[in-house]
Amino acid sequence: MSAQVEAIMREHGQDLTLIRGENEEETAVRAFLQPVRRKREELPVTVTPLGAVSDQRWLYIGPAAAELKPGDQIRSVDGRFAVQEAMTIRFRGDALYSRAVLRRRKERGQ
Repeated sequence: MSAQVEAIMREHGQDLTLIRGENEEETAVRAFLQPVRRKREELPVTVTPLGAVSDQRWLYIGPAAAELKPGDQIRSVDGRFAVQEAMTIRFRGDALYSRAVLRRRKERGQ
């Protein structure tokens, strides 16, 4: 089953960069990255075709081999994000994918 999940990521995922450690070692990954949906009354939000989404929290779903952890970062065309929490999702002992909640990193000078 993990091979099927990885095939879906390769075909439909985005090109992202995983950044780790003080040396900021970079690794290319194919994964899904999207803003977290929120209720309209919770601020700050942006209205999109998906509904109300957060500008601050993003959901990452990527290959199990990446094994994200807090302190890692993800770079995409939308900016740079810090991993807040991460876990590997398993099915019958098989690691299927990594799931993480990210926060947009503030650029220097903001």
